[in-house]
Amino acid sequence: MNHYIRTAGRFLQYGFFVSVLILAAAPARAASVSFFLDQSNKLPDGFNYLSVSLMDNDTGGVNILVKTLDPLNSIASDRFGIQKFGFGLSNGVFEEITDLPDGWKVKNNQRMDGFGRFDFHLQGKGKARTDTLSFTVAGVNLGNFDPLFAAHVAGFEWRRIDDERRNWCDGKNCTTSAFFAGSMSPAPAPVPLPAAVWLFGSGLIGLAAVARRKKLGKVGGTCYDMQGNASNIFKKWFEVQAMEDKS
Repeated sequence: MNHYIRTAGRFLQYGFFVSVLILAAAPARAASVSFFLDQSNKLPDGFNYLSVSLMDNDTGGVNILVKTLDPLNSIASDRFGIQKFGFGLSNGVFEEITDLPDGWKVKNNQRMDGFGRFDFHLQGKGKARTDTLSFTVAGVNLGNFDPLFAAHVAGFEWRRIDDERRNWCDGKNCTTSAFFAGSMSPAPAPVPLPAAVWLFGSGLIGLAAVARRKKLGKVGGTCYDMQGNASNIFKKWFEVQAMEDKS
């Protein structure tokens, strides 16, 4: 029985410290937001041409991922991909833009045709076009970004015939590049830890508090003071069970 008592005591003692570490040290999960660029200066509006995802990282910045989607991928031609990307920051303050693909550079206050000027204009040469663009903006969070984002995509073939989209061109009236834009919804609040984690931690803390403060009644003429050792809770329980078995 002493073995079980010691094991139970260790469970409470170590569990208490683990729960404290979980509750105090574990941060909330990173906030993120995703949306589509569904407007265009040349192609019909209302199609999800590109997706944009922003996520707070653990170094004090935001990771951005931009992808072309099926309405563009299905009409891709030679050297297809994103060639420009624009966004703005409400406070105008940031540290740096990193992790851009090779051949890409950062410009400021440039126009994205039909969608106005943007604080930051990322651009790659024709051979540096990509269907997936990822980079990091350091020193900001999701709340610092202006809602409107834009991209320029080139290397596809599209023309309008009877108000339908076609994935071929005959050399006339053919669109091979266009600008696209879309708006980000308000940045969400950071996602908290699951309720089960808080319940587990608070439960262990409650048991530890009871173990330290509660004074148990007499069992077999012995008074057990729980002030010093949490394991006595289980010791009393085992002794009560043994007394019941004898009776």
